[in-house]
Amino acid sequence: MRFIVENKRFLLIIILLLCTSCSFDTKDNSDDRKIIDSIVSYNSEIDKNFLEYVYNEYGRDSLIKIEESLKNDNYSNSVWHDITGNSFIVLNDLFNDRYKNIDNVKVFGTKDNVNISFVGDISLADNFDIIPYYDSRGNGVYGILSTEVVDRMKRSDIMVANNEFAITNNDIKISKLYNFKANPERINIYKEMGIDLVSTANNHVYDYGEEGLLDTIKYLDEYDIPNVGAGRNIDEAKRAYYFIAGGYKFSFISATRAEKYVVTPNAGENTPGVFWCYDPSLLIETIKEEKKKSDYVIVLIHWGREDSHLLEDVQKETGKIYIDAGADFIIGAHAHVLQGFEFYNNKLIAYNLGDFIFNRETKDTGILSIFIDKNGNISYEFIPCKQDNFKTSMLSGNEKVRVLNDMRSYSINTIIDDNGKFYSK
Repeated sequence: MRFIVENKRFLLIIILLLCTSCSFDTKDNSDDRKIIDSIVSYNSEIDKNFLEYVYNEYGRDSLIKIEESLKNDNYSNSVWHDITGNSFIVLNDLFNDRYKNIDNVKVFGTKDNVNISFVGDISLADNFDIIPYYDSRGNGVYGILSTEVVDRMKRSDIMVANNEFAITNNDIKISKLYNFKANPERINIYKEMGIDLVSTANNHVYDYGEEGLLDTIKYLDEYDIPNVGAGRNIDEAKRAYYFIAGGYKFSFISATRAEKYVVTPNAGENTPGVFWCYDPSLLIETIKEEKKKSDYVIVLIHWGREDSHLLEDVQKETGKIYIDAGADFIIGAHAHVLQGFEFYNNKLIAYNLGDFIFNRETKDTGILSIFIDKNGNISYEFIPCKQDNFKTSMLSGNEKVRVLNDMRSYSINTIIDDNGKFYSK
């Protein structure tokens, strides 16, 4: 009898130890249940099961702080990031296990500050100007980009560029003035540069027809370079790519309205092509959908008059429409030269970043960097560079000042300091 009693006591101790190591079940705790019920009474859109998830992951204090913000009438979705380090959208995605088994999201580790950088047009085409010098100089990417440039690109958490060529072994080109194509193995150069994502909604991805466009998508995917803007159908072409960084969710989409004589097809319901925005309605709809899913929506757009620093009216008009729809940043390419910045409703429109490493011409270019800190504060920097002698390098001294002065003259309601930091007037 004594043996049975002692064993019962032993089992009871084991059960108690196991229970203390488990997540606390709020369903069995009236005080914590009251906190959850109180939060829901203030905001009925917050799911109780979601609150239990937050409780188990971040502790009771997290819910108390949420409740206090609601009681004090200073609640906003940013409160979740302040308390947990993840935005309300990211928390909901984690709660619903949305990042598993999908191929259009990359999740970074926790960090306080996020740096997203952008450059303009890149050509790695074997039949054009840059790649012969990449090969002949025998120094890999450092033959066409300076060490400073590469280091700066690689320091960015998310590095974005415009892929201004087809990637294919197909030799049948469409009828146009310039047709650019690269062998698939050239994609490795993107990895040397530190590129994390490329836009493909442009006027050269279709230079070698439908086969060339489909090859481009296929090889970028095979070489693990995320891409947006072209697809086997319109659903693929307008599909976003997501990065989770600093506890925020970033949605990237890409569209084009670049051609004056249009030869690059719009993706259809069952036909390959790019995401057109000559009629902006579908892009507006897509931005609205993405804003429901993400903290920040970045639109990569191919537009503007080639070789002109002047803006077209359609750029100034539709850029603002896209921001009204929910875009947080609009980053342009296609003009082959720099165009200015504009802030609208405190959101950035970077009209054109020009050629980054593209052809034989000597021209100004640069790296645009956006910084978002743990409190959601945003700052901007433009790093002047120059493409010269088939290589792009950072500028300093008088040449840096010259380019920054030019950018001041191109820009609208924007203050740019002598270090390249800029902000809205």
